[in-house]
Amino acid sequence: MRGVSSTEESVRWGKVIDQTRCIGCHACSTACKSENAVPVGVNRTYVKAVDVGQFPAARRAFQVTRCNQCEHPPCVEACPTSAMFQRKDGIVDFDKDICIGCRACIAACPYDAIFINPEDHSAEKCNFCAHRLEVGLEPACVVVCPTEAIMIGNLRDPESKVSQYVNRGVVAVRRPEKETLPKLFYKGAHQATLDPLAARRPDGGIFMWSEQTNASSHDVVSGHPHQANNMAAAMLAYDVPHKAPWGLPITAYVWTKAIAAGAYLVGAARMLTGRSGTLWEWTTPIISAVFLALTFALLIGELEHPKRFYLILTRPQWRSWLVRGGMILTAFALLLGVHLLWSFLGGSPPRALAIIGIPIAMASATYTAWLFAQAKARDLWQSPLLAPQHLVAAIVAGAAALFLAGAPFADGIMAWATIAHLMLIAAEVWMPHPTAHARLAMRELTRGKFQIPFLAGVALQIIGAGAIVTGFPAALLVLAGLFFYERAHIGAGQAVPLA
Repeated sequence: MRGVSSTEESVRWGKVIDQTRCIGCHACSTACKSENAVPVGVNRTYVKAVDVGQFPAARRAFQVTRCNQCEHPPCVEACPTSAMFQRKDGIVDFDKDICIGCRACIAACPYDAIFINPEDHSAEKCNFCAHRLEVGLEPACVVVCPTEAIMIGNLRDPESKVSQYVNRGVVAVRRPEKETLPKLFYKGAHQATLDPLAARRPDGGIFMWSEQTNASSHDVVSGHPHQANNMAAAMLAYDVPHKAPWGLPITAYVWTKAIAAGAYLVGAARMLTGRSGTLWEWTTPIISAVFLALTFALLIGELEHPKRFYLILTRPQWRSWLVRGGMILTAFALLLGVHLLWSFLGGSPPRALAIIGIPIAMASATYTAWLFAQAKARDLWQSPLLAPQHLVAAIVAGAAALFLAGAPFADGIMAWATIAHLMLIAAEVWMPHPTAHARLAMRELTRGKFQIPFLAGVALQIIGAGAIVTGFPAALLVLAGLFFYERAHIGAGQAVPLA
């Protein structure tokens, strides 16, 4: 390393890991934990081991796994408060003081390199030991590696060793199809270590020094669960399992938001056809307000730092769909406040409120499609059908809620919208999926560990749509079906190993 200050804009830090020299000693992992006070159970860096080939022609290949320091980091784009940010020297760093613990960065990272620190409840990852670079020292992992397999340097300096490796040698990066342009390069790494689905998961979940199981749907176990994705007979020997960032509270948040937005959407559309009365004055806004309040409570309660929620509004990072969604929901809340105040003062809210409210309700229903799509690692959520699904699901949920509140016209809307939602589900299941990650996620949805909630969600919607004559139970069945389907879809999107 040439001793250039990392604050200079002429510096673009990069790292090369020579896997032909790595002996799998885990010295880098240990040094990283010591230098950065990383708690037990989480890692900024670790060494993955894969057994390649069959006896007697077998060998063990290693890969040092950590943040890839992307030139176009998805985690920075997804972070609502800029707690995850990119410095002028290219290092993707983090500020724990403004992290709200939303896990959007974890969902967005294609390399599963970010985690929530269990002690301070903030997002954390490898940052090239930026505090050491700023005083002219190399990162702890570079210093401690006994075979000098880890190198760091300025990619803009043609004389640096790292620059020469990258520009003149043969190096590889992980998941280049994500177009993040990683600045972590691997020399001599076997493809079975770079591709998270290339190596088969051991039978019974028995690894070299650990046991990993599928006991929890929230756990993402390493390796391909069915077969290797190459011809090398690769078997995962050692890796670190990860937690899926978004669980049941996010499912409930999407569900309550659908009811809130859908009820107002259906009620406003009904008002514009000339039929208003009590439904428009009180029923619609009260249902929407109650479920929007539940949505806010679930959204804030899911944060690791719920008291910092206000940072989304006071220091928004506008590329994040969490920020955009928060602003949309805030506008929806203001709309409902005006609506209820108008009714409380004794007047019928005008058509203009319905005209304004319809696009706001549609935005409230669908913005989560782009929020999920911002998680670039989750190929199942990149579907163009996601936004229509969320919109139609909101109409189903809103009509069901209005029907339960005594709106007799809502049963027909609920039935036809449910049929449309089921058709969108069928289209997503049967359409071709372009990537191995998307195909595996769909398998987990329809035949894997999320099969039961998926089938329950579809079956309850079918029964509910076909049992409209039974009245209230049909609406309850449809709402339950929507909840189970969202649980399965959100879970399956996070069930594919990324590292």
